[in-house]
Amino acid sequence: MTTAETVSAEGNPLLDAAASGGLDGLQAAWLELLGSPPAADVFLSALIELDEHENRELALPLLTLLLESCRERGAHADTLDVARLLLPLRPRKMDMVEVAREAVAGMLDGEDHADLFLELAGFDDSDLEPALERVERMRGLLPGSPVYHATGWGEGVVTTADFAERSIVVRFRSDGRERSMPFTTGLDVLHPLAADDLRARIMVDAEGLAAEAENAPAVLIRAVARLHKGRCTAKECKQWLSGAVIKTSAWAGWWKKAKAASANDAWLIVENPARPTFIVRRRALSPVDAVSDALQRAKSMPATLEVVRSPLALEPEAVVCERLLDGLVEALERGDGEPEERAEAMLLLMRHGRSDAASTGAQIGELLDAGLSFGELTTRLSPASLRKDAFDALVAARPDLWSDAVITDLPTMPATLLDVVSDKLMELGRGEALANRLRIFLLTPSRQPSTVMRLCRRWALGGLDGLEASPGITDVVTGLLHLGETHAPRADRGDKKSKPIMKTLTELLVHKKADLFGRFGREAARGEMQRAMGVVARCKAMPREISDPLEAACHVRFPDLVPQDDTPFWEGNAIFCSTDGLARRQEEYRVLIEDKIPENSEAIGKAAAFGDLSENYEWTAAIEQQRQLTEKAAVMEAELKLARSIDDEELADGVVSPGTRVSFEQEGELRTVTILGPWDQGEGVVSYRAPLASGMLGASPGDEAVLELPNGEVTVTVRSVEPAV
Repeated sequence: MTTAETVSAEGNPLLDAAASGGLDGLQAAWLELLGSPPAADVFLSALIELDEHENRELALPLLTLLLESCRERGAHADTLDVARLLLPLRPRKMDMVEVAREAVAGMLDGEDHADLFLELAGFDDSDLEPALERVERMRGLLPGSPVYHATGWGEGVVTTADFAERSIVVRFRSDGRERSMPFTTGLDVLHPLAADDLRARIMVDAEGLAAEAENAPAVLIRAVARLHKGRCTAKECKQWLSGAVIKTSAWAGWWKKAKAASANDAWLIVENPARPTFIVRRRALSPVDAVSDALQRAKSMPATLEVVRSPLALEPEAVVCERLLDGLVEALERGDGEPEERAEAMLLLMRHGRSDAASTGAQIGELLDAGLSFGELTTRLSPASLRKDAFDALVAARPDLWSDAVITDLPTMPATLLDVVSDKLMELGRGEALANRLRIFLLTPSRQPSTVMRLCRRWALGGLDGLEASPGITDVVTGLLHLGETHAPRADRGDKKSKPIMKTLTELLVHKKADLFGRFGREAARGEMQRAMGVVARCKAMPREISDPLEAACHVRFPDLVPQDDTPFWEGNAIFCSTDGLARRQEEYRVLIEDKIPENSEAIGKAAAFGDLSENYEWTAAIEQQRQLTEKAAVMEAELKLARSIDDEELADGVVSPGTRVSFEQEGELRTVTILGPWDQGEGVVSYRAPLASGMLGASPGDEAVLELPNGEVTVTVRSVEPAV
């Protein structure tokens, strides 16, 4: 057995000596191994450990002996590795430039790129570190090497190289195309990727990644984290792995497996299991040791919960789970923590089998008896998933008393728990009490908007049918409109609380199955409908999604209550155009987004390949074009959101409007134009926003119109108007 094989089989005696801090032992073991030396990394790994103990006085002489040994044996790669560590120590009795040049020449002996590499390395300069770095970068540009282009093309693989012509060809993963560039340009703009870099492995090691995905998913999570400075989110994991490594259709199942594996990985810390963040440790630590250490440092209930939440949510190994639960028991025994924190600890113990629902509910009941309502307690529970557990525990502990307690707490209860509680109340025959609470809430809906909307949705879908206390359609619609009257103006001003309320309210009022406005229109008395229309009339910020269907329902039986809007349809922010013109503009937008902007991105990448960006005209021009294209795309997108088809509008007979052909007389000369939209084309077509057309809008045959043209005011007489679409 060789020395290298012995070291591999029996461990590294140098590493053991360095870790123990025994400098004499390390020196003796070092000299002994130099008699029949293994690879240099066996020695260097020990020095890394030695450095962590801040004992580096032996590094210079030991590395010098190792360097001489490597040179004598012709181990050129090892010589370079040792030389890099020696450089910061500044050895005085050795010409490191000559050592490095000799090692590189030996490594490249017989290779067709040897002369080029030695020329470009720059060993004649006094500073050796840049020369060694250039050598490594050049080795990373050999055929088969994975590289990264940071300013446009992304990851790629060097496919061929012509060192006589000083050029290389790279196939880029983003579009699959091959691009040729001078070798020196590649040296400037391409970054060689390490063999274990995930970006490299996606291109050259698909089988290895597939095996890791199946057998060691946490390793892939670590690989993603290393791309993000040792810390990555669930979103970043999906961006890198879904499709490229894991089939998109299999992502959900694999992700669940990967999260569980990460929770038990010696190198990973997992924060916030709902939206996990993965952090790579500096040193491997077993999950049990990690949680034990963290719990020992957690001196309060909040700190303990911070330790246990993430691991428990990720289904850790049994021994880890037991240690986490022990930590919760110890924290409860200390007696500190807010009521909601103590409740969370109790519920976690119940969820993982350390206590039953009745005993946990009894403990939670004691917290409630101290003055905290059940609604407030569950709202404060940090993991929302525990809220139902808290309710189940309370029901188990107080089977005859819980309903009276929770009915009074409905306004403070989390919306997600409200449905669970309502279902239970209906199951036990307490529906009348629930319906009565809704009737009361509708009198002042803005005090508890989420509760009102949840219960109204239940009512609208028949969940409270047949109950004597159930409110009527007028109570529900009027109450919801008053809720909108309060929150619509606030939402219009950007209030963060009111905006989601209005979104939910709108969805409820226009829900097709619930048909609230349809039922209201069929059943409401005239006075009730008049009051509802009054709410909308007072609230100018009420969304059209609410006011329009209400007016439509009112028009069926009480058309006189619907306010008449005489404003011409073309006035306002909407942009009217013919169907053909609108299609033309949409196609222009598609070409801009799908063709021109991607072509510009490619042009930026090509320009970057020319090197020095400070004097690169192509780069400057491409960047300026990018700015213009993105600004144009933003404008077009905003305009298309406002676009309406003239074909959908009802044109008044004999009135000049968008969509009409108009003949007019100016100083005895008769002219005819077709008034359409700003994106319409054709002979005689004029935009209704142009001065020539805008001055005639609303006029009828025989009317005079004053047109404000660039050359001054002109008076014309409208002679005829006919539809043009």
